[in-house]
Amino acid sequence: MLRRRVMEVADDLPPRVDIPQPIIMTDDEAVLYEGNRKNAFQSLKELKIDKIQKLRLFCTHPYVYSGKNLQSDPSLVSSKYQRLCEIVEEIVNNEEKVLIFTSFNKMNELLVSDLKKRFSIPVLSITGETDVKDRQSIIDDYSNIEGAAALILNPKAAGAGLNITAANHVIHYNLEWNPAIEDQASARAYRRGQSKTVFIYRLFYVGTIEEIINEKILRKRDISNVAIIGNQGDIDKEDLERALNISPIGGMGNA
Repeated sequence: MLRRRVMEVADDLPPRVDIPQPIIMTDDEAVLYEGNRKNAFQSLKELKIDKIQKLRLFCTHPYVYSGKNLQSDPSLVSSKYQRLCEIVEEIVNNEEKVLIFTSFNKMNELLVSDLKKRFSIPVLSITGETDVKDRQSIIDDYSNIEGAAALILNPKAAGAGLNITAANHVIHYNLEWNPAIEDQASARAYRRGQSKTVFIYRLFYVGTIEEIINEKILRKRDISNVAIIGNQGDIDKEDLERALNISPIGGMGNA
């Protein structure tokens, strides 16, 4: 299993610092999320997983969820995005590189567009739509950049087999049900050949589906069970019920 392999070669690796980032939604975000949560809760008996996945999408950014074009500074309407910008600003000021993982292409697009303008740095991207034969050249271009740069990646498209040790910061912008996907993504930077301390940031909203996903990940890691079959990480009905019951307005509630 990946976790055990990393432990076995720990002497070959620099220090790794894991930094969980629990985030509270803005009042406006919480109200919108609550409406979507109640709608998704009604679909549980019908097993409409797409509505449940939309809650994960909402947790990326309200603009991404609504499909609207950027109407203002995206950090002003999302406390998670605001926190990401604070982290990236510190990385840029230190002239270092960052990998940002998100599962959603629209969030990838927002990150590429906004971070380029906001920080005046090169921002590259790999999604599931990126041709496999082009991915290594993108990584090479990124690695050869002098100073700060960001690479935005889909964890399933670029989370395994790639060596990106030019970066020593990894941000998981949204969490996956399967911890193995996250661990493989972190290992793009935290691997043999890395000479710097690696910082791993995990951003998640408390009182939302992301808090439940985070708890599931931690439980799986506690029992050293990261070799989970399937990208969904064995989501069961209990996971879904807890994810749909938790609310940013009042904790564990009812629909």
